[in-house]
Amino acid sequence: MSCNVSEAELMAFLMAIEQGEVLLRPEREPQYVYAGNVRYAASNGWQVIIFNDANEWDYIDSVQTADGRIFEFEEIDEMPQVSKYAPTDEVAWSRYGIPGYCMFRCTACGTRLESRPRYDDPPLCNSCEGK
Repeated sequence: MSCNVSEAELMAFLMAIEQGEVLLRPEREPQYVYAGNVRYAASNGWQVIIFNDANEWDYIDSVQTADGRIFEFEEIDEMPQVSKYAPTDEVAWSRYGIPGYCMFRCTACGTRLESRPRYDDPPLCNSCEGK
C-alpha cells in the first residue's frame, strides 16, 4: 500500500532522526546484517528500512508512517531531496548503528573492532567485554 507521503514529511523525519528527536530501535543488530535491509522502529511510531552495504549506510528502502502510509524505494527517485539524502558517517553510526564501510565497532564505546564479532553476542571491544 503506497500513499501520499510528501518529500517534506520524509525529510523532516530524517532530520528528526539526525537531531536525536526521533530515536531508532533496530529489529536486530545492524552490524550483523552487514549487507542487507535493516528494519528500525522509530520512537514516533514510524518504521524505516535502510539498506546496509558492507556496514555502510546505503539507501532508504522504505518508510511506513504511524498511520500506515508506506513510502517504497521506487518512489524515492521521484523525490530529489530524499533520493540524494545520506547521513554523515557519524550520524550513520550514532543514530542508525551502522559503523562504516567494511568496519565493525563496539556498541558500548564505539571503538573500531579488529575482527568481525561473533553473532551471538553484542559487538564489544575487549575493554567493554570485561565490564
